[in-house]
Amino acid sequence: MVLVRTRFECTTLLTFSKTNDSKTRLDPVLRSLNVSESFQASLAPANYMRTEKVPDSVPGVVDAAFFPTESGFDLILGKWYPYNSTIYGKKGAPTEDKKWQYEIATRKWTDTGIALRNWSQPNSPRRVSSAMTAWIPSLKKGFLFGGVFASINGTSPNMRELGDHNGLITYDQATNMWTNETTPFGAITDGGLVHVTTATDEVLIQLGGSFERSTRVRPFSEINVYSTKKSKWYTQYLSLDAVVPAPRFSFCTAVKSASDGSSHQIYIMGGLEGSTPLNAKGGPTATSVWVLSIPSFEWAQLQVASATSAADPRGRISPKCQAIGEHYIFYYGGRKVVDYYGTLTCDKKGAAAFLFDINTLTWTDNFTPQEGTYEIPPQVTRLIGGDKNGGSPKKGPTNGWSNPDLEIVMTLKTAATNTTHEPASSIDSSKTNVGAIAGGAVAGVAAVALSLLAAMMLHRCHQRRRSQHPPGREKPLSACGGAQGEGGGPTELDGTGVPPAELPSGMYALELEADRG
Repeated sequence: MVLVRTRFECTTLLTFSKTNDSKTRLDPVLRSLNVSESFQASLAPANYMRTEKVPDSVPGVVDAAFFPTESGFDLILGKWYPYNSTIYGKKGAPTEDKKWQYEIATRKWTDTGIALRNWSQPNSPRRVSSAMTAWIPSLKKGFLFGGVFASINGTSPNMRELGDHNGLITYDQATNMWTNETTPFGAITDGGLVHVTTATDEVLIQLGGSFERSTRVRPFSEINVYSTKKSKWYTQYLSLDAVVPAPRFSFCTAVKSASDGSSHQIYIMGGLEGSTPLNAKGGPTATSVWVLSIPSFEWAQLQVASATSAADPRGRISPKCQAIGEHYIFYYGGRKVVDYYGTLTCDKKGAAAFLFDINTLTWTDNFTPQEGTYEIPPQVTRLIGGDKNGGSPKKGPTNGWSNPDLEIVMTLKTAATNTTHEPASSIDSSKTNVGAIAGGAVAGVAAVALSLLAAMMLHRCHQRRRSQHPPGREKPLSACGGAQGEGGGPTELDGTGVPPAELPSGMYALELEADRG
């Protein structure tokens, strides 16, 4: 079962805004989705999700970190929008030395202290938030990469981004310690961060994103790799003639593994393409689906189809996606526009859920658990060899490793070398009954399953407009794809008003987190 915490609704009028303004606002509920049962993504969420209220003691934040515990999940850091306290009551701001915990069995929220290391100004008005987070089960550590510093002003309905954060923050669950370390790349925001288990290491892979306050976009020919064993960053540079996606940011990622562990595939969907390297926000929203195969570091564009027009999510900024079942990717929310400054189309009554069948390369509607096995797309096997089940002979990039150490760091644990009969990779968590899925009109979170829990991925919806607003002023949030009643007023995500329902007995739960509006 997946717990989905939805955070945003689509509305057209707030008490503190002008009558012609529109804003995205938090939807303070937690929703759950059972991924051990079939569901139809096109139906209203009330048909396959459970809803429960989030108490006022839990801050309304976006781009926060959700990491699993033995019985629930932790919520840490994030960007706080003060105006949501005006709407939903006394929701305080997050503090850097505190985390909020949710217990699945009791459905209770509690808070407890955490320690900070290498923090220059603990609990200053500057908070770190990022959509790039990853959880490594074997280490019981969470990671938050890059992102931004955001200010908190309790007397103002606005939140301001003060600058980019150039760091990797490590959360050690055993010691309740946050440690911030500077990275060699400069500040990167709105890219992808995934975890891969290799034969000798637990590795983070960072790709894409923007930098310099979202004015420039990073190329997909440079892939950053972090060895947790060595606490060291590397960059793998692809050859000059390599086929790569057009630079994009605010996309989502999902990871699947060959059944024999001989390769991993990182799928990227959605996001915004930069029109030029110096104009990150000038391009269109991305509708293409690409996949990066590891360890050969080769990109392939997939030729996808849609079962119906309604099943196609089209271009979206800041969606979230999560591998579920044997061969599906659940794709949720995002800002549905043709470009950054385009007119937004709201996903009324929560119609923001989509399903991608990897085996057929089709946007589909029906999810069936424990059906078949994951098959590597033919566009990928033509590059890496082997077949749909694995067997790739490629152990590294064709043009060689950019750093000799990477050959050891990125050596995979294949079925032939896996003598302990463990899964070839811990990243293919979709084969368990637990996982997290993003919730929220256009914001929410998805998580990767661990034991009985799931680590959450953040899903964001943020409409910014520069026109008619002087430099330095907070950009207004635009109406986003979330719940909206027929009369235009805010409702529950599904727009039905259906009260929370109990989960069927014997089902597991997954968590979800807030996103930004």
